[in-house]
Amino acid sequence: MKKQPVKKQLTIGIGTLAVLAGMPASAGVVYEGEEGTLTFGGDVEFNINAYNTQSGPIFFEDAVGTKDEYNQDGRILLDVGGERATEAGHYARFKAQPLIQTNGGFGLDDAWFAFGSRSGLELKVGRYEAFDLFPLGQDTFVSYTGDTSDGLYMDGQGYVYQAKEGRGRADSAGQVMLSQRSGDLYAEVSTLFGDRTDLFADSTYHGFDIQEEDAKNSFIVRPVLAWTPGPWTLAAGVEANLVDDALVDERGDDISDRMGYGTRLSYAADDWSVNVNLAYLDAHEEDNLTLGLNALWRNFGVGYIRAQNEIDDVKAGATEGFITAAGEYSVDTLYSSYRFPNVLNIDNFDIYLGAFYSRIDHDEVDVEDDTDSYGGRLRFKYLF
Repeated sequence: MKKQPVKKQLTIGIGTLAVLAGMPASAGVVYEGEEGTLTFGGDVEFNINAYNTQSGPIFFEDAVGTKDEYNQDGRILLDVGGERATEAGHYARFKAQPLIQTNGGFGLDDAWFAFGSRSGLELKVGRYEAFDLFPLGQDTFVSYTGDTSDGLYMDGQGYVYQAKEGRGRADSAGQVMLSQRSGDLYAEVSTLFGDRTDLFADSTYHGFDIQEEDAKNSFIVRPVLAWTPGPWTLAAGVEANLVDDALVDERGDDISDRMGYGTRLSYAADDWSVNVNLAYLDAHEEDNLTLGLNALWRNFGVGYIRAQNEIDDVKAGATEGFITAAGEYSVDTLYSSYRFPNVLNIDNFDIYLGAFYSRIDHDEVDVEDDTDSYGGRLRFKYLF
C-alpha cells in the first residue's frame, strides 16, 4: 500500500494536535511520508513549591523584606517537528514548542528552522538555546540569594554568571547559528542580535541610571568548541557583544561591554553523570567568577555553585536603594533532587523532589541572616 504524502499527513496531524494532551502516555506520534516525517509530542511539568523570597536590596542593613511563598506553577509543552531529506544527504527541519502555562498565560520555548548536510554542517535560524557551557544536572529546584538568575542582572542583588547571556531565547532578539560536527568534535558559532535591554531587570547599573531610550541593537557572538571522546565531554566558549555603546548609563559609560568565558568537563556512563563548570565575566567595573559542580547517581542528584564577584565602583553617595555595594561578595548555593521513575508503572511519568539553599556574603557589608534563600519542590513530569 502506498504511503500518504506528507502534505496530506500534515492535515491529519494538525487535527490531532488539539487532543494530544489527553492521549495516553507515549513516546510521541510520528507521521512518515514519501517526502519526510512529521512528529508530535511534548511533556507536562507541574510544580508545587514552598520557598522564601526577599524584597529590597540585600547589601544594606534593615532593608530586606522576606516572605514565605506557597504556590503552584508549571506548563504543558507541545512539541511539533518535521524533517525532509534528500538522497544526496541534505535535509531541512523545523521545531516549534508552544507552552500552555498554569497561570493562564502562553509562552514559547523553541521555534526554529534548520538546514544542512548529513556530513555535519548545519545552519539554524529562529529561537533556540545554544550549547550549554554550564549544565546544572538534575536541577529540579535551583534559585539564588537575591532572587537572581543566570541571565538577568538586577542592581542590589547577587549575580551568578553562567555563560548564558548570549545562549538564546531572548525576548525580541534574533538568532542564527552555524555548526559543524565531525567525529568526536563539535563546533558552533551562535549569534544573538537585536534589542537586549531585557538583560537588565532594573533601570540602574551600580546606581547609575540606564539610558534605555538611547539603546542600540546588540550583536552578541558566541563560539563554542566541544570534544566528546567516549563518555567524556570537554567544551569551551566565549560570548561577547560586538556593538560599542549598545547600552550606556547616565555617565555615558558603555555597560553593554561584557566579555564572558565558559568551560565544562562532563562525564556520563552507566549510573553516573558528573559536570564541572567554570565561567568568568569581565563586565564594566565588575568581574564575576562562578564554579559549579554537580553529580547524578541513578535517581539522586546534588550540586554546588559558588559565585565570586567584585564590584569596582558605585554611584557616589549611593548608600540606600537598589544598589550593589562596592567590594567583593560571594553567593553559595547547594541543591539536590531525587527522581521516582515510572510512577504506578506508567512509562515516562516521574515524580521529583527538589530542594535548595543559598546565601550571600560581602567582605565590607554585614549581610543579614534573613537574606538566605531556601525552598522545596514537588514536581510531576510526564512525557507524551
